[in-house]
Amino acid sequence: MKCLFLYCVLFLSGKVLAIESLDGFLVEGYDDRFRVISPQKFKAKMEVIVENKTLVKLVGRLHLNNAPKPIFYTIQPGSYEKKIIDIKKGDILHFVPLSPPFQEVELIIGNKIYEIPPKK
Repeated sequence: MKCLFLYCVLFLSGKVLAIESLDGFLVEGYDDRFRVISPQKFKAKMEVIVENKTLVKLVGRLHLNNAPKPIFYTIQPGSYEKKIIDIKKGDILHFVPLSPPFQEVELIIGNKIYEIPPKK
């Protein structure tokens, strides 16, 4: 029994550490906020994972300041979708939720975990 408990603790803690050291962005959509886990370092090819933690379909677009057209996401409740984008230093990247509508989420590199709107 102790071995099972120890295995569960080690497995879950490894999963958390892996998520918090991503090479791309993890954007989690909730009913009242968006939570972003950003990468520690810049890379020319970034992975942007958007996870829908609501009970409705999430539609949004990823907008890069110099891209000719945005990248669209359509995510069913309880699932996620990932896209790989080419980015240059100095580019500004935003995720814009369209349905349900919400404020724009700026994706900032620097290994921070932040929420839009911020916790009070």
